[in-house]
Amino acid sequence: MGYHVNMSRKTENIYQSLDKLKELEERLSDLNKTIKSRELDDIDFELVQEIKNLRFWIDSLYLYNGKSTSNAKKTASRENGKKGGRPPKQITQMKRRRLEIEELIPELEHKIKFAENLEEEKNLKNQIEELKKENQKISSALEQYTKGSLKSES
Repeated sequence: MGYHVNMSRKTENIYQSLDKLKELEERLSDLNKTIKSRELDDIDFELVQEIKNLRFWIDSLYLYNGKSTSNAKKTASRENGKKGGRPPKQITQMKRRRLEIEELIPELEHKIKFAENLEEEKNLKNQIEELKKENQKISSALEQYTKGSLKSES
């Protein structure tokens, strides 16, 4: 069936299983028409009811996903709103990269102590310098963003 594109794999598997049950129910229904058994007819009816029941409860569960409205969540949302809300993705990525750089530089400085030749030492020093420049650019960009967001609040 054509389900929503952004469905999780688990959700997709649940709905595929429901489709498989529906398919089995149709096969049972066809078989019941040829054999004409009261017992098969009862099983077919119960299967249809259980499939409907499952769909109802699964749809009900997914309807309420992410709709939590606890007081803590409301308070946190208001506080974040006062700060301008969630920062743009680019800002978050820059902050992550800055942390990566801050972890990499000491590692590279440590590797310099154990460099086997002058060329390797030179390469490590160049990498450190490049990372420091990148870190400076990121810090400047983040500072500009902060100043810009502070100006818009005034």
